[in-house]
Amino acid sequence: MISKSYPDWRVDIDEGKTLLLGAELFRSVASEKRPSWIGGVVESVLAATQLDFMGFGQRMLAICRDKSAWCTAESLFLELRRASLNSESERVPVECAMVDLFEVAAKVVFNASGAQPGFDAHAGARVLPLVWRIMRLIDQGPAREEALCLVEEALWRGAKKGR
Repeated sequence: MISKSYPDWRVDIDEGKTLLLGAELFRSVASEKRPSWIGGVVESVLAATQLDFMGFGQRMLAICRDKSAWCTAESLFLELRRASLNSESERVPVECAMVDLFEVAAKVVFNASGAQPGFDAHAGARVLPLVWRIMRLIDQGPAREEALCLVEEALWRGAKKGR
């Protein structure tokens, strides 16, 4: 499913262009809707890859779904950062990109909580480039196409709701 508002991010696009498009996409999602949006993206990427670094993806989803837990995303980020640094040399590239996505998700959710000090406000612009990288690292074939459709729906659905 290709969004009518955004160019086809699957072809003829490089990482730099995905960052620009990602920034536009992130800005189109209202700040109070960002935890739900990023939760949908994380959920679809988890389904597409069948990978969850040490269960952090599922924990991130639980935080996204519970507004009263949004402020705990900072501690999840710090825990994830420590765990990922300790195992960095043991991970394959797709796992590294997944960890980066979970870190960005934690930043986005924590910022939406309004707690201070917040993370960099533009962190969510990296969501699309990370998803783009993850989708290119998973196996080819029909399963990859199905995964891309799931992820695209989560990305664009959030943007539509955020406008």
